[in-house]
Amino acid sequence: MEEKLDLIKFFEHFEKGNPYMYAAISELQDKMPSQLLNKRSDWFLTWTQARKK
Repeated sequence: MEEKLDLIKFFEHFEKGNPYMYAAISELQDKMPSQLLNKRSDWFLTWTQARKK
């Protein structure tokens, strides 16, 4: 059985400037379906609400 990753934990431990972390995020982005990278996708619209506090 495959172990499912929790992306929230990755955000909690992100180290700005760490080249390995940036490379890993870049790899993940390259593999993501294009609809998830659309600025009108549901998750991104939810994300943008955080700045409206």
